[in-house]
Amino acid sequence: MGEVVLNMTVSVDGFATGPGGDLGRLHEWIFSEAEADLEVSGEFAREPGAYVMGMGMFRAGLEPWGEAPPFPWPVFVLSHQQREPLVKPPATFTFVTDGVASAVERARAAAGDRDVWVVGGVDVCRQALAAGLVGELRLHVAHVLLGEGLPLFGDGRAPVELEVVRTLVTPAMTHQTFRVVT
Repeated sequence: MGEVVLNMTVSVDGFATGPGGDLGRLHEWIFSEAEADLEVSGEFAREPGAYVMGMGMFRAGLEPWGEAPPFPWPVFVLSHQQREPLVKPPATFTFVTDGVASAVERARAAAGDRDVWVVGGVDVCRQALAAGLVGELRLHVAHVLLGEGLPLFGDGRAPVELEVVRTLVTPAMTHQTFRVVT
């Protein structure tokens, strides 16, 4: 069975969104031509076997993703309302109403031996960390201080010890992978 990986982009000061929910500056790296950025962005499709996200991320992504969302594997969306699965090849979005642990469990079953990536939003990431479900963090740190926005961490939870697995630095980003120790 694969690992549960929290995969998020943040600013140097820890914000997962900018003022007003803006993601523009944080996600510029996804369109970068820098070799390390291309390597890391390619992992999004190659490594996981399923994804977990919240309804806010799902709703925000529907329009920009268009008819071909960037998810080549099943996506499990946390929701407060039961809905039929949405098929938008290559993705199938399945809506889960009984919490993050259930969404991760269903994603693990779908992923087989591959990893499950928790890709946002902030609340879902916090829930997965608090539940002890995350074994690896992949933080893509934009070289910018946003000053305000929605912080990824800082929700008063107990400390989590991390071990550095990989660090890649590009002109605009530092991509860090950590293994969760505790």
